[in-house]
Amino acid sequence: MELKYRFGKTSISRMKGVDARLIILATTYLALGKKDIGITYGARTPEEQAHMLKNGKSQVSKSKHLLNKEELVTQGGFKMDIMESNAIDIVGYKNGEAIWERAYYEDIIKDMKKIAKHYGWQDIINWGWDFKSLNDPYHISVKEPGDGGIK
Repeated sequence: MELKYRFGKTSISRMKGVDARLIILATTYLALGKKDIGITYGARTPEEQAHMLKNGKSQVSKSKHLLNKEELVTQGGFKMDIMESNAIDIVGYKNGEAIWERAYYEDIIKDMKKIAKHYGWQDIINWGWDFKSLNDPYHISVKEPGDGGIK
């Protein structure tokens, strides 16, 4: 089966260090072939986040895009520290052009929410689309334990 859309090299590189569930979510959506999307941001260093905040490209200092140290434990009990980001930002494309109008993302987010539910992640994914305190419809993040996320 030939895929209608696939991530380009830039989007793939921006997913490096991102929670695997977000990669699966975005890749599964793209495989549906409904609309083309890309990844505009994934993991960030504290310095990159400070620069984005200073230049108005971010609205928070403690971003989910920041790389966090997490412990991975295998079934065999092997433990390994990994650095992982809990957020991605997406962009929708129409005829190869980036579209930033919020209405264009409504069905993208609806479909992604269905995918999250299919995988059993409906309660751990935070949707920028639903934020009331921030205008960030392109943001998708994984909630951490004890984290209610932005409302």
